[in-house]
Amino acid sequence: ELIPSSEQPQAQEKPDAAAEKTKRKPSADDEIALTATAPDAPKVIGTDSDEEDLPAYDDLKIATIGNVDSGKSTLVGVLTKAILDDGRGSARSRVFNFAHEQANGRTSSIAQEIMGFRDDGKQVTFDHQRQAGSVSVAARKQQWTQVVAQSSKVVTFIDLCGHEKYLKTTIFGLTGLYPDYAMIVVNANAGFQRMTREHLGIALALKVPVFFVVTKIDIAPDNVFTENMHSLCRLLKSNAVKLQPLIVRTMADAEQGAQQVSTHQACPIFCVSNVTGDGLDPLRCFMASVASRTVSSG
Repeated sequence: ELIPSSEQPQAQEKPDAAAEKTKRKPSADDEIALTATAPDAPKVIGTDSDEEDLPAYDDLKIATIGNVDSGKSTLVGVLTKAILDDGRGSARSRVFNFAHEQANGRTSSIAQEIMGFRDDGKQVTFDHQRQAGSVSVAARKQQWTQVVAQSSKVVTFIDLCGHEKYLKTTIFGLTGLYPDYAMIVVNANAGFQRMTREHLGIALALKVPVFFVVTKIDIAPDNVFTENMHSLCRLLKSNAVKLQPLIVRTMADAEQGAQQVSTHQACPIFCVSNVTGDGLDPLRCFMASVASRTVSSG
């Protein structure tokens, strides 16, 4: 008697064939799960646990702009390394990125340096910061790590180009690196020059609060310095700028300027010499007191 095909016994599959059907390629989710549960799984960089291990500090970014040969890189080197310049570019040599910048003394790239402050407002400094000559990448990384580890506030200086040839690089620094403030450096001998006007206009268009540092006061004749200061104050009060100049002479003036600069109530003006050190203490006090715009805006 014939048995219907539906009732005929099925041939038993071989074990190897059954295993092949159930075998599948592990997905990406399976690999992540296995990695997470492994006892000695490598730590993923950039997680929240890493951020908790970092020291907590306030971060402030200041873009340094102004005409070429106004002393921007020298001022950054003097502030961040807690040294004085020798008048021949020893301070700026610690800031430059490339050999051709060392040779001609002009910034053609975006350089960054940091200075840290403790809870009491004192600057964090180390003896090896004062060593002469350019700084290697490894040495700079080591210095930055030590500064951040001992600081409750870190000020990052974005040293931008002053030459007209590199204006696009300067604009990129002001737009792409999101500085809290712009420090416009003016040569006391030369006064407010054309490229300085361009930089001021760009900062005002981007609504970046500005303050001024007048350098080289040790070599500027009194009449030239006085005339250039009057011209700068007139420009700030003009309808095009509409800022109230505040000439900083004391620590109290620096603290007042730090409170009013972010709201455009005042535009602090510091007069310094990178060689003699005149006027640097109020400027450091200002850096320690001024708040990030992110913090001040809540």
